[in-house]
Amino acid sequence: VEMAKEDLEGKPDNVKEKIVEGRLKKQFEEVALMGQKWLKDEDKTVEEILKERIAKLGENLVIRRFARLTLGEGLEKRDADFAGGVEKELEKYRSD
Repeated sequence: VEMAKEDLEGKPDNVKEKIVEGRLKKQFEEVALMGQKWLKDEDKTVEEILKERIAKLGENLVIRRFARLTLGEGLEKRDADFAGGVEKELEKYRSD
């Protein structure tokens, strides 16, 4: 799928392979937990932080489970009719 993208047209096959390999590696790092950036320090990965904590505590730490969150997940966007809302507010102040 990556090899067929438009931005790779006209490039030699060996260059295409390296570009696609880089894209797939980046995508894998974003999806795999241990390759993801640590939330509190984006210069380090989860794997590096885990190794630091193991060295500091002297205990073997194992990540048994985790929850994957997506930015903005759980936030519901209200689909409000702005004009209808204004009209409703104005009705409060109108007198017949």
